[in-house]
Amino acid sequence: MNVQSVLKMYTRDKWSLIYIPSIILFSSFFVNIIVSFLIPSDEPFYTGGISSVMVYMFVFGILSIAHLFPFAIGLSVRRIDFFTGNVIMGLISSTTLAVLLYIFSVIENSTNGWGNRLHFFHFPYVNDGTIWEQIVMYILLITMLYFTGSLIASFFLRYGGKGMLISALVIVLLGTIATLLVSYYDAWIDIFNWFVGKTAVGIAYWFIPFILIYLIASYFFLKRSTI
Repeated sequence: MNVQSVLKMYTRDKWSLIYIPSIILFSSFFVNIIVSFLIPSDEPFYTGGISSVMVYMFVFGILSIAHLFPFAIGLSVRRIDFFTGNVIMGLISSTTLAVLLYIFSVIENSTNGWGNRLHFFHFPYVNDGTIWEQIVMYILLITMLYFTGSLIASFFLRYGGKGMLISALVIVLLGTIATLLVSYYDAWIDIFNWFVGKTAVGIAYWFIPFILIYLIASYFFLKRSTI
């Protein structure tokens, strides 16, 4: 079996690939639009409901490895073929979702927030760039989340629950030390100013090296997993 066979495994599970993210996104949207009409106000109504589908892409990255990798190995799929298929599917899913989010943001902005000043898809700063910049920003963000999930699942397959626990403790420890150092040197304002001086897509470009590192690490873990 080859990469094409791996892609077929993904596309057969239409619930995980299409139905569930659609249900999550649009159920959150309809709830928020109903709430916006129930709260009379002349001010714009901002909501973070779009984050629900972002979280799902992170979870999907975990489940795609955890569920399909053992099954694929049982069918004698080469690890490099499974990894390649997962990368391709992640890029296709991220690009498709990014384009859809951009289209909905344009519709929302042109209809004055669906006629009631609702900001579910369109936000200042995030959607201030050109068409290309907005779509690229979404692609990089969603891809980052998807491959972060894939990295976690790959790490678990390689090192198991004990490895996950130790790594979580190390991450918490390093995060605590970093926070203390930033506070000690009063660097929070400098960090805030750095972000303020960047565009949304400019910040998203910084995801690229992390994505590449995650991909390399994921392949290494899958290659050496005992499954």
